[in-house]
Amino acid sequence: MSYTPTAGIITAIEYQGDGAFGGSDCTLLLTVQSEDQGLVHILLPPGAYVLNLHPFQVGDRATFFYSLGAPMPLVFPPRYRAVAAAYTPQGVTAVLDVFDGRLLNSEGTLLLKPSWATPVTLPNGQIFMGNPGNRLILATYSATTRSFPAQTVPEQMVIFCSSSV
Repeated sequence: MSYTPTAGIITAIEYQGDGAFGGSDCTLLLTVQSEDQGLVHILLPPGAYVLNLHPFQVGDRATFFYSLGAPMPLVFPPRYRAVAAAYTPQGVTAVLDVFDGRLLNSEGTLLLKPSWATPVTLPNGQIFMGNPGNRLILATYSATTRSFPAQTVPEQMVIFCSSSV
């Protein structure tokens, strides 16, 4: 499964009644001034993976990942249901993709080169001790080489043992 990112500054946060459990307010509706799409709404359901369990606030820069294969209403501003999110302050980039055995992403544009200091964990926070290749990975990084593919030493890697979040 492929996930599409959108990054930007959170400008508003509302609680969205989802109708489940008697209309409880379990889903966040985030208004985001996106760097690539302008104004967007992000639905962040309680089952979405949030890197480091970061509690989002107005003014935070974050990256949200959604599936293009998921149904979405044709409204303005666009409304996406996030499957994962990461707090990404200025200068930090997040990627959610399937990386091959060499840790090259599916588009062949980014090569992860983790160091001994790179935390590699499972979504539940436990240390991942296996081979991270050929898996879905959420990684954050700050700098890349200008080569092709770009190479980076990730600041953090989360390994998903299934093909979806």
